[in-house]
Amino acid sequence: MPTTPHPTRGVTPCTRCGAPIRWASGPQPGQRTPLNALPSPAGGLAARTTGLGGLVVRHLTAEEPNPLDALLEWRAVAHWSSCTGGNTQQPTVPRSRPVRRRPTVQPPLWGQQPGRSPR
Repeated sequence: MPTTPHPTRGVTPCTRCGAPIRWASGPQPGQRTPLNALPSPAGGLAARTTGLGGLVVRHLTAEEPNPLDALLEWRAVAHWSSCTGGNTQQPTVPRSRPVRRRPTVQPPLWGQQPGRSPR
């Protein structure tokens, strides 16, 4: 009996395209992977929820080509393979010359007259 995730719990919008995604741990240790919120039969990843409500993902391999029913896994697609949003960050325009900086004025030292330099 394959399972399906909750339709809205843990779902956030993608910052680039606005599509609903879920964040999962894996497949490498310490890696965070965005997944499409809905399961897909064409997915190459197997996702499951942990007892604490987190989401863990692993690659489907030739030895285990299907999600395991015992772990209540479902097929998922990594969102970066289906994201329609481009890079929203605008490239910086190079300046023709460096920015002019104002000269700094140092306040007089203790006991010194303003406008006079020590000799």
